[in-house]
Amino acid sequence: MNKFTISIGGRGSEVYVHSIDTDQREKLEHLNLQECSLQDVAGILEMNEMDLVSVDQIYVGAYSEHSLVTVEDEEGQVIFEEEIENLQLQELLSENTSTKSIYQNQKLYVNDYVKGRFFELVVEDDEIFDITKLELEYSDIEGLDLITSFKYKGYESEIGDYWSKGITFFLSNE
Repeated sequence: MNKFTISIGGRGSEVYVHSIDTDQREKLEHLNLQECSLQDVAGILEMNEMDLVSVDQIYVGAYSEHSLVTVEDEEGQVIFEEEIENLQLQELLSENTSTKSIYQNQKLYVNDYVKGRFFELVVEDDEIFDITKLELEYSDIEGLDLITSFKYKGYESEIGDYWSKGITFFLSNE
């Protein structure tokens, strides 16, 4: 029996989704959302700054171009590691990869840039690791493509450990 841990880590985003009204949207459009503060946006939405990062609708994921698939054996030794972008270019991943499109009206997205190990899965299998069995699941959030989970032979990954590197904002494409 082979036991290994598959993980996806690197750079990505944690995106918090807020509903906004027309008046709030107009005010937000006059800000430079790439450089404004949490306080500026919280003031327009008439909420506490910390409420901007505590909502029901959150998407967490890795960027393909800045992330790795790493596989470690039971002793923590790396037995496979490759950039996701290279795996895509070489068409080595499962063809069962899926994309969920998220385009909504009247939304503010709080984009927290994050870094770390986003997803992992411990596998016990009779066979050795096979990259062609790895299925990536993407979410397209208003043009921001994130790997939001993965499956290996039908088993779904769990959320890993990551940390914030800075926050920006963007509005839904109306």
